Formats: sequence, C-alpha cells, structure tokens
Amino acid sequence: MTVKKKTLSFDESVWTAVERRAQEAGTTPSAYVNNLVVRSERIHRGLQAAAEWEAEHGALTAEELAWADRALDQAQAEAGNSPAGQGSAE
Repeated sequence: MTVKKKTLSFDESVWTAVERRAQEAGTTPSAYVNNLVVRSERIHRGLQAAAEWEAEHGALTAEELAWADRALDQAQAEAGNSPAGQGSAE
C-alpha cells in the first residue's frame, strides 16, 4: 500500500478527541483518521448503491429494511463490533 503524507487541519476539540480515541484503540492518530475515512467511504458507496437500486426497482419496503438491519447487526456481532456503529474503528 502506498502512503501519502498530507497536512490536515482540525479544530482543537476534534483533534483532542482523535488523539484520545486513537490512544483508546491502541493506534496512531493518523491510522485512526485513516480508518474513519475508509469507513465513511464504505458507507457512502453503500448508500449510493442503495439509491441506485431504489431508482431502478422502487423504494425498499419496511420488511426489506428490517431484514437489512438484522443482517448488519449479525455481521457486526460476528466481527466483534456492537450494533449501530458503536464498535471500534477498523
């Protein structure tokens, strides 16, 4: 994997939170922020795919959404993360 060094600016309170969370996760602030961006990008791509599917097939039903929630909760549990995004950064 190629790594690019970049300079980013953060509000002081945000950076304090990043440092604290990185320490709690046993990683560096850089790795912690990288993992957050990776997760954000996965979420974005998933939402985009769902929107494209709905544009072609119509809105997801309540039953389909409930099934998806259960499937995501199960996948998170199997990965050792708690539901609803409360798990650790990847």
